[in-house]
Amino acid sequence: MEKVVSTLTWENLTSKKIEKNNKFAETAKSDALSNIPASDSLSLTVVENEIINNSEIYLQKHIEKGREHFLEIENKQNQLTAYLQQNHFEPIVSKLKITLSEIINNKTMKLVNYKSSYDVYAEEKKAFKRYHQLSAKSNSATVRTTIIAFTVIMALLIIEMFANTLILSPAMTGGEAEALSIAASVAFLNVFISSFVGYYVLKNLNHLEKSRRKFYGVMGGVYLLVIIYVNSALGAYRSQAEIVFNNFIAGDGKMSKLLINSVTPWNVEFSFIGIILTFIGISFAIIAMIDGLFYNDVYPGYGKIGQKVNKFIEAINKTKNEYANEVSSLFSKCNKEFQKKLDDLLQNDLNNWDSNTNLLQKEFVTYENKVRDIEENTNHMLGEYRNENRRVRTTPAPAYFANQYLINNEKKSPDKVFREVAFFYLDDPQRINKKLEYNSMIQEYFKKSQNEVEILQKRSEDVQKNFNEIYRF
Repeated sequence: MEKVVSTLTWENLTSKKIEKNNKFAETAKSDALSNIPASDSLSLTVVENEIINNSEIYLQKHIEKGREHFLEIENKQNQLTAYLQQNHFEPIVSKLKITLSEIINNKTMKLVNYKSSYDVYAEEKKAFKRYHQLSAKSNSATVRTTIIAFTVIMALLIIEMFANTLILSPAMTGGEAEALSIAASVAFLNVFISSFVGYYVLKNLNHLEKSRRKFYGVMGGVYLLVIIYVNSALGAYRSQAEIVFNNFIAGDGKMSKLLINSVTPWNVEFSFIGIILTFIGISFAIIAMIDGLFYNDVYPGYGKIGQKVNKFIEAINKTKNEYANEVSSLFSKCNKEFQKKLDDLLQNDLNNWDSNTNLLQKEFVTYENKVRDIEENTNHMLGEYRNENRRVRTTPAPAYFANQYLINNEKKSPDKVFREVAFFYLDDPQRINKKLEYNSMIQEYFKKSQNEVEILQKRSEDVQKNFNEIYRF
């Protein structure tokens, strides 16, 4: 709420200028020579009436201006008075109640739904454990373990591709490009395919059903032989390549036979580099299979069903944390609103009310002073006229020359002239006491609302405790 910044401006009332413009001295002489006014006259002369009339017009003009000015003060004070008497903290509390209830209801519904799904999958997990005779907890994959497992696979793939390319490129007629294509193919088999075999085949070696263990055991054994054979053949090829190139340089035409020997690596004498190449391939394949085996539990299907349970445990915990964070943020925001509203009321609105009240007091005092000035100036002009008239005339001056001009009491008192704003006029002690009264009322409203907020905060804490007790794992 804004304060009034404008003031009532009074025009200057200069008696000397009026006397000069109206030539009161000359008129006074002329009237005196004509014995005007008569010694026994009770009526004012034309000049005296004109002087008084000018003064009253001047006063009336500023009374009209004052009414417009004081109307602005009245409107502002009406608004500020009504505004200060309201409890501006209650709407903030009401908003807090509604928002808190919405958060509680929303989180309660989520938690009920999550708990219902959790119960279904938890019972399914129990049934799975009973059927498969499992006692250990499931080592279900998480985001963290998934990232680690994927990072291991990618690291193995990149390292093997780089190492194989480096080792094979000297033995390839196509150079590094041909070596890279072969290295990538073998690395894909050793790492990616092996990780899938570890996940889908090796896990089943732990299965309860014997027939299933046998079937997947055969598949795992066959795949292991394939891995050993492919990497041994690659190592044999690299070992034979040294002999082939040496013979080629010597002019020996038996290159093709030596290279064909690489498909039967058990008949080949491995070079050191060939052994390294074979070792890298088989080792990385085994590591990849182990990585796949242990990812998402070693028992087939146990990790997946555990993931379903964990998914809803995480969702429940996340919802509880969201509730705590949202409620904390809500009360923090509410406290800031309370403090801002309190500061606005005390530092702005109440001070504006005080400023308007003080302005009104000053304007009333100014009005009283201006009325006295009008009386003094009017009597001065009348005195100038009467003294000159008395000096020149040959007959006694009329008795009323001794009378002073007085403005009507109804127009002297600003609280009577401006009745519409007189209600807001307060002297300094009254204004200070009223301001203190408003301050106390605002502080009381603030304290009451703070107590209501504390009750709501206690309710939110009870809900949090209730959530933690009901949804504990």
